[in-house]
Amino acid sequence: MSKVYIILVNYKKYSDTVECLESIFKNYYNNFQVLIVDNSPDLSSLTNLSKWLNNQYGQIPTLFEDLVYPLNNKLIPHATLMEAELQNSARAYQEQVLLIRAENRGFAAANNIALNYILKTGEKDDFIWILNNDTVIDKYSLTNLLNFYSNGDSYDKLIGAKLMHYHDRNTLQAIAATYNKWLGITKHIGDGETDVGQYDKYEVKKTDYIVGACMFLPFEYLQKVGVLNEQYFLFYEELDWLLSAAKLNLGYAVQPKAIIYHKEGSTIRGAKESKNMDVADYYINVNRIRFTLKWYPSYILSVCTGLSYSLLKRLIQGRFKLVLSILKGTLSLIFKRRIINNK
Repeated sequence: MSKVYIILVNYKKYSDTVECLESIFKNYYNNFQVLIVDNSPDLSSLTNLSKWLNNQYGQIPTLFEDLVYPLNNKLIPHATLMEAELQNSARAYQEQVLLIRAENRGFAAANNIALNYILKTGEKDDFIWILNNDTVIDKYSLTNLLNFYSNGDSYDKLIGAKLMHYHDRNTLQAIAATYNKWLGITKHIGDGETDVGQYDKYEVKKTDYIVGACMFLPFEYLQKVGVLNEQYFLFYEELDWLLSAAKLNLGYAVQPKAIIYHKEGSTIRGAKESKNMDVADYYINVNRIRFTLKWYPSYILSVCTGLSYSLLKRLIQGRFKLVLSILKGTLSLIFKRRIINNK
């Protein structure tokens, strides 16, 4: 029975993480270990996650009582660690949950803390599930993800699930996503459609990619492709990862029988919503250029043209500081690229 490492990154939204954890512990496959990487700016999340692990949390508001309730009523075997402590240890922790306190260096870096630990301690038959913390999983989702590999010849693939909108459980969020090289933008496939099984036999195309909210992969796949690229901080890291894997003849696919309900953007939004959305806006635009320069440099002019329209829209909205910071970030990337090419 293969072990599954489930990675959750928590940035301030511990209530989402607790709801997700309750659904994980209700799923029908029980050989798993959860690694929670908490890169929040204060200790509030760590305190509340510890309360849940010690059965001291209380009630959980949810739209998915059938997947979240009845709530856990016992202490969960766990270990609480600092990032450096995990990195410097060769120990394979056996506790069902590892709660890891880390500095915030972005989504990729947070996942890499767990991925590097798994590379040190994991075994050939293990699997890794990178899952957004603002999700609720169907009880059969993990079993169905594993069943994708039951024929034994799919270990060269990373897979995604059928993502549904949390606030409208019959509406698709994405079966996969597609990337437009000319504009440097992405689009979810199926977003907003009522799910009537139209994507239940979906096969990903070369222009598709797996949405980063749910990525499931064999241990051997991770060994070959390595960890995520931390330069991105937010956005485009999963697309960069999949293209790196493709260069190694590793593929990706979708398991539509695995169903995940995703709030999308809950971690980015927060109490100071406008500030957090500006941060997200900055990285999605700057990394649009970063990704293009790395993978599709011949398309940089058309992508920059598309970016200029985006910046004009933000100027009209009066978001002058944001536009200036995006311009500084993108121009810095372009000039660095020119310097490297001229050497």
